[in-house]
Amino acid sequence: MTSWRRLITCLAAVSVLYAFHVHLKTTKIFANPTWDARDEVGQFWSEAAFQYRFAKFFATHPVNEWGQLSRDRDVQYPDTINDWAEFTVAMEVPVGVLYRLTGRLALPLPRFHVFVVWYDCLISSLSIFGVFFLARALWGKEKTGVFASALYIALYPSYGRTVKNLFLREDFAIPLIIFALVFTVRAIQEQKKRDQILAALFWLAALASWHLTQFVMAPFLVAAVLVYLGRGETPPIPWFVLTLAAGTVVVPVLRAKQVFFSPTMCGLYALALAVWINGGRKRATLVFAGWATALLAVSALMQRSYGEYAHVYDLFLYKLRFLGQRPIDPARLPWEARLLWEGGAFNTAPWGEFWRSLMWCGPLGLIAAMTLASRKQGACATNIFIVFTLLLVPLAWMALRCFVFLGFAAAVLAAGLMTRHFWWKPIVFAAAVWQLVMLNFQPLERSQASPDEYRPIMKWLEGHTPTNAVVLASIGDSPVFLAHTGRAIIMHSKFENQRIRDRYREMLEAIYGSEDQFNQFAHKYGADYFVYDAGFLYEGMESRRYKADKMGPLDPNCAAELFQNQPERLRYFKFETANGRFAVFRVMRAE
Repeated sequence: MTSWRRLITCLAAVSVLYAFHVHLKTTKIFANPTWDARDEVGQFWSEAAFQYRFAKFFATHPVNEWGQLSRDRDVQYPDTINDWAEFTVAMEVPVGVLYRLTGRLALPLPRFHVFVVWYDCLISSLSIFGVFFLARALWGKEKTGVFASALYIALYPSYGRTVKNLFLREDFAIPLIIFALVFTVRAIQEQKKRDQILAALFWLAALASWHLTQFVMAPFLVAAVLVYLGRGETPPIPWFVLTLAAGTVVVPVLRAKQVFFSPTMCGLYALALAVWINGGRKRATLVFAGWATALLAVSALMQRSYGEYAHVYDLFLYKLRFLGQRPIDPARLPWEARLLWEGGAFNTAPWGEFWRSLMWCGPLGLIAAMTLASRKQGACATNIFIVFTLLLVPLAWMALRCFVFLGFAAAVLAAGLMTRHFWWKPIVFAAAVWQLVMLNFQPLERSQASPDEYRPIMKWLEGHTPTNAVVLASIGDSPVFLAHTGRAIIMHSKFENQRIRDRYREMLEAIYGSEDQFNQFAHKYGADYFVYDAGFLYEGMESRRYKADKMGPLDPNCAAELFQNQPERLRYFKFETANGRFAVFRVMRAE
């Protein structure tokens, strides 16, 4: 069989796996008892609702109206936000434009929220093709790519977060990240200008789509540095570095966030200089360390982008300090670490999670890491990828969300065993079959408020408040109210800038303080209505009270207690309506 015919045959097999993966995700989503194909309200929550609102904007507004997003007061009232620079909206543009253009062709279309789910599943599953090409680039054989794809589609990280959250930036960014790795590996192997430029462009697209892409680039860079300083193997790839640096200046959101001087980019510049000078291992170490120190110092002086990732850095630092165990006393954690150490996404992984998320890819990947590392000439790319995968293990342990990276890396690494002794082939085949057989199509539980709890509040807000009303609510619910009523919101869960994190801290201090304090907070930010939800009184390590360091008995006269139990005593807030979870209060203005 010729190489092209073999490639086409393998791509056909991967296409079947892709169709199966999309079917798996859509079946789980549409079988969920909370799913309603006729009503969009409550289907998207928190960040997903934020993204859904942008997608609806692009679906309903022509290009000449997109400038409105550069002066948006609705997402973080009363601030005027340039959404293009502040948020990574690259994911939402294609889905909105595609829906709009398809509608113009008078083609039959489902409701927009159904279209978004299909789009999300189809796009996120493209990572399967990326896994195929990544394994093929690393191990040199198409069949390893097919088996890597087969191993990957059965792993929970390949579908779990998509199914539970429906519309996340990572769904769009991870295929881009994997293809960026494909061309980075090819660039290291062959040093062709085309591969270097394509690798940089894919990294730029991923960075512009999802802010956490930097936390995939960082371990890959660290792996390259370790391999270079340990073995002196990393080749110069100047076009990659130059294209990437130029792109971080040209792309508005990357320029606004000063990615060109981020710690990851500073490390990349230092490595490129050490490789270029190429004066032996000892000199290379000195050159890299010197340039990295100098560039990071300049970066620290120049950074003015509101400390986007302080909460992430603090989280990792204190996870290491407390060995992954969250202290019972919240005062032992600083605000930034306490803010992010929550929920399933950023909790520390129990050891059983490595089997649940990686299954046979975990032990097979570990064996592959020990047996596939090579001292042969030209093994630089594979050595870097092995170290990169191993570095992802502690990241996944510290934050469950990072299993979405470790999942595809472990599958690619495990498939590499097929290049070893012939008896590894049936073992990898059996592992892939076992994982596929163990899959089920049952829906996954979604923890947010149900659509039935949102709908009465949405209906009331639309029918009883002016269109320019400003709504104050919790960080997860506020984007839902914005997406479905169009009312401006004060809070949201996009914590990539210091201002909104500080505002959230201020809100929690106010609601667990006196009614006077909360009234001052509401007036400071121009709230017309406050949507209280029962979660403000929940107690536990996942609660808002933990974040506010209010785990003991609350003052019975604090604002949260009054909203929940004695609304008739409120002086500055007038009760309007309620259902089982939410209650709406009008903020009273001074006469």
